[in-house]
Amino acid sequence: METLAERLGQRKREGKRSVLAYLMAGSIPDEEFVEGVRSLRSAGVDGVEVGFPFSDPIAEGPVIQEAAVRALERSMRWERLLTLLPLVSRELPTAVMTYLNPILKRAPARAFRELGGAGASALILPDLPLEQFQSLGTRAGRKDVALVLLAAPASGPERLRSIARRTEGFLYLVSRYGTTGEGSGTTPSTHAQEVDLTESIREVHGTRPRLPVLVGFGISSAEAVRRRLAQGADGVIVGSALQARLNAGDAADGLGEVVAPLVQAARDFPGL
Repeated sequence: METLAERLGQRKREGKRSVLAYLMAGSIPDEEFVEGVRSLRSAGVDGVEVGFPFSDPIAEGPVIQEAAVRALERSMRWERLLTLLPLVSRELPTAVMTYLNPILKRAPARAFRELGGAGASALILPDLPLEQFQSLGTRAGRKDVALVLLAAPASGPERLRSIARRTEGFLYLVSRYGTTGEGSGTTPSTHAQEVDLTESIREVHGTRPRLPVLVGFGISSAEAVRRRLAQGADGVIVGSALQARLNAGDAADGLGEVVAPLVQAARDFPGL
């Protein structure tokens, strides 16, 4: 089974851009969730981030927060996540995105072992401090699950270099100040909300030339994809634009149609 790091690394070596999709586990029935992932795969998405709900999602905007509340109300628990991941990872390379508290509560070594055994090949923790990365990784003793770090747009060169040296699989670069989502959660983000990431991406590539840099938060249109790729990103992450459709009751098997223009924008962008 191809890992997410392998997929992203291969595409970067080939000079191609990547598109990842985020969906909140438990926000819809599991069978519909898998149908959504299949639709995303058919549209050309390279991997999927499976959100695991947490009661205090500090990085999330209203769309993902609503999905997290729904998931918790529908009894999305760790054991259920472990039954969903094998179905998802058969379709696309899979990461889990959650917060540090659920991992610590489970115990890092056990959590990493269970996630890897269920098919996840990466874990993204938005609230994991760089300073705690080493201790978490050592305690976990993980081998099969990459621990992905996020970098904020305000990160200075030294901080970016430190994050780039430690992150595994890829670097998740946040596109703007604030939380996830499309502006207010219902409208596309504007240029004023965004930060030019050209220098940040150049700094990361200078530190680790082979490391894919993917940009997330506020990616909801083909135009947004092209802007971030023009700044040097190796790919983008689309989340709230997809989850908003599910929150509104749209069929999961139609998600491919939503993301297809964004994938096409990435495919059409000049090679690296």
